[in-house]
Amino acid sequence: MTRRSCTIYAVGIICAALLAAGIGLTVSQVFRTFMHNRLKKEIVLVEGSRVFESWKKPPPPVYMEFFFFNVTNVDEFLSGAKPEVTQVGPYTYREYRYKDNVTAVENDTTVAAYNVKSFVFLREKSVGDPAEDSITNVNIPAWAVMDKVKASSFFKKTIVTMWMNAVKSGIFTTRTVHELLWGYEDPLLARVASTSPEVEKYFGLMYKKNGSDDGEFIFHTGVENYMDYGRVETWRGQKMLTFWTSNHSNTINGSDGGAFHPLLEKNERIYIFTPDLCRTIYMDFEKEVEVKGIPAYRFTPPRSVLASKEENPDNEGYCISKKECLGTGLLKISNCRKGAPVVASFPHFYLGDTKYVDAIKGMSPQHEHHQTFLDLNPTTGVIVRASKRAQVNVLINRITGFPSTRGVNETVFPVMFLNESVVIDDVSAARVQKLLLIVKLVPNFPIVIVGLGGILLVVFIILLVRARKEKNEVKRIVFTKPLYASSSEDDTAYSPVSTKEKDDPQNGNYIGLSSKEDPKD
Repeated sequence: MTRRSCTIYAVGIICAALLAAGIGLTVSQVFRTFMHNRLKKEIVLVEGSRVFESWKKPPPPVYMEFFFFNVTNVDEFLSGAKPEVTQVGPYTYREYRYKDNVTAVENDTTVAAYNVKSFVFLREKSVGDPAEDSITNVNIPAWAVMDKVKASSFFKKTIVTMWMNAVKSGIFTTRTVHELLWGYEDPLLARVASTSPEVEKYFGLMYKKNGSDDGEFIFHTGVENYMDYGRVETWRGQKMLTFWTSNHSNTINGSDGGAFHPLLEKNERIYIFTPDLCRTIYMDFEKEVEVKGIPAYRFTPPRSVLASKEENPDNEGYCISKKECLGTGLLKISNCRKGAPVVASFPHFYLGDTKYVDAIKGMSPQHEHHQTFLDLNPTTGVIVRASKRAQVNVLINRITGFPSTRGVNETVFPVMFLNESVVIDDVSAARVQKLLLIVKLVPNFPIVIVGLGGILLVVFIILLVRARKEKNEVKRIVFTKPLYASSSEDDTAYSPVSTKEKDDPQNGNYIGLSSKEDPKD
């Protein structure tokens, strides 16, 4: 076998092996499975893992914006007119968050931690100074006290009315933004606290929430099952809440909003437990987006999350009572707010019944500005952009025994809404992009093998064609005999006529034929 034949056979064998291996690996997705298993093992809440430090102290900056509703026609409203409000804000704070007292539990299958948050005011991102700007809105402490005693005796209501008159506590109040957020000593609460020590005399929408935590969480690390990564096991030692009237409503499900499992699918429903609402909410896939070159799935809460029990029977458990079951877009959270008639919604009653929007002049729900969303990279589960938007309202109405409420119609009154937002920082984005590149290239390695096999196939075909062509050329070289030659080829020999070549001026050199002599012994 010639060297050329060996080369052809070698190329053919290598080509076949590469094609078979590449196609087999592509079909079986071995490398893809390998990378996914690596992600599942590395994205766990265990000391030394790829994500543990960033989970404890998230690097991207978080901003909290507060928007207040200033009432411009208090007197007219008390006479029965529709309330008019103007939106004032944002008052922006940089939010610093970290996990405190992080402790591994049950052989690294769960981890305990406290979510600590602190806030620093950013004047350059705000419309004004919260210590100077004043807002007129409903007096939440006064409404909370009146609501607390509305079922009490006429005598008790009279005492509360006398206290309100004595400290000049009306059903509307004007306070600075700083007071409304971080707290002030309310004169009516102070009077109530003198007889009921369990009552806090200070009030603020964010009172005691600067530098504090929501209680101990126990999270699944994802070691046993990657789908459980970041899922809340217990909150304040409880696996079930006690605020609501059904097991479904009291279920603690999903993460705390800070960690999501890798390898997300579009058809998944994302669950998040939020202590601010005292319940679990869920989000569905909306669309694909891109943030700083990172592909992401956008998940948003559908209308059914805060739908009425008629629209979504699963929400019946969130009714405080049959008489206190609000319509679509609202969630009364007085059970976890010490009895205060506080109602949660999306900003400007977005996704809510139009009657709540129409009841307040100045409401204008917009998808772009009032939607809550999460942009998650589906491969890693990393949050690349998010915006949590929620509105605080107060349910007010006419309360028997309190003359100041005589002209008040039942109204869900907007007080303030917040926008807690984050976008992945450049350093973290670069790390995610690098990881995604590796995850993308490794599963495509079989395609490279197929490509090399294809190239060798072309080379193999070329070598075969050239070998066949050369073989045919050899076959076409046929030496034919002169007509006068003897029948036996051995009888004739080609030899020069003489030892000296003769030149023919016309035909050049020539040779002659001579008989072949037998060699002498």
